[in-house]
Amino acid sequence: MNPRLRAVVRSAVLTVNTPLAKGRSSRAIARLPLPIKLEIGGLTPRPGWLVTNVNAVTRNYLDATTTWPFDDGSLEVVYADNVIEHITLEQARTMLSEAYRCLQPGGAIRLVTPDLRKHVELYLAGSGSVTGDVGRSYRDLGLVVEHPVDLVRIPIASFGHHEGYLYDFQTLEAELRRAGFGSATEHALGESTHTALRGLDQRTDEGGAQMAVEAKR
Repeated sequence: MNPRLRAVVRSAVLTVNTPLAKGRSSRAIARLPLPIKLEIGGLTPRPGWLVTNVNAVTRNYLDATTTWPFDDGSLEVVYADNVIEHITLEQARTMLSEAYRCLQPGGAIRLVTPDLRKHVELYLAGSGSVTGDVGRSYRDLGLVVEHPVDLVRIPIASFGHHEGYLYDFQTLEAELRRAGFGSATEHALGESTHTALRGLDQRTDEGGAQMAVEAKR
């Protein structure tokens, strides 16, 4: 489809679907037993979860950069995979503050996002990194990975990340603490100390380019 026509179609679908998806989300929130397991930016339904997004075809709409439609302490866990890097720092601060407010005591948030420090380390390691897991994963997505600099250029300039904000562990931990959370911990993709947060992550083949960070309320 022509890109201009695709944009027109997407805008039309978004206009029609958004109020419907907001209504579905409100009904789901009222229906689900507490505490709720919330996924932000999800694409696939998960049994027992409220999976939300802001895209044109989402079933349950939630703009996580504004006040959330949940009571204090009504969430068990919050999960967002490759979301926070697409929004600005101020928007992320709103999202993290709302997560803290809505999580029950002992509830957890899990964020999966590109680790900028890891990408810089791969760049500094030299040409061998180009043929490693991260470079191969990016090439599989149709991106150009010819030189080590591409391993820094891609997370900054691709996927719309230039409109958001990128993190390393220390930066994300500082922002979680700012929102009120205790110390953050980093986990291998797919692994968690919280049963509900295990086995959720999608991009597990990128050789450490993605970090999974959790914090408890």
